[in-house]
Amino acid sequence: MILELLRRIFCKQEVTKMKLIKNYIPEGARCSTHHGFDNGQASIITIHWTGPLPNQTPEQVRNYWISNGEASAHFIIKDEVCLQCWPTDTVAWHAGCRAGNYTSLGIEVIPKNEAGEFSDKSITTLKELIATLPKMPIVRHYDWTSKDCPRYYCDVNKWQELLAKISK
Repeated sequence: MILELLRRIFCKQEVTKMKLIKNYIPEGARCSTHHGFDNGQASIITIHWTGPLPNQTPEQVRNYWISNGEASAHFIIKDEVCLQCWPTDTVAWHAGCRAGNYTSLGIEVIPKNEAGEFSDKSITTLKELIATLPKMPIVRHYDWTSKDCPRYYCDVNKWQELLAKISK
């Protein structure tokens, strides 16, 4: 307890404990794939934002995917909550291209503002989640298709700052 307090004071980084909730998208949903990765497992992590809607909950995003069927991702993060929507050995439609979908795990982050900036708690949860996954390169959706996703982090300097925070 004292150590955590000292970290908050001196490290100026949000101390969270990720709350991982597994609530898989059901088979038969419009966004369902249920295909495995080409080589059996993902080799890249792709970071996204859910759009300029900071008041969403992870469950609302998941439910939207189920009913609209256009996309999905493996995880959705907001602050300390991390909702897992797919097993990590299953393809999700998130990268906008076959190469991205069939090689990477998708992580959506609900931003803290309409500009797309992630909250400190979400960044800490993202870091905690990545630490549980096999070590692999981390890219943006932008790197697959030039889509402005995650919008705030399409700026290379902001992206490098985020990578430094989540890669420590």
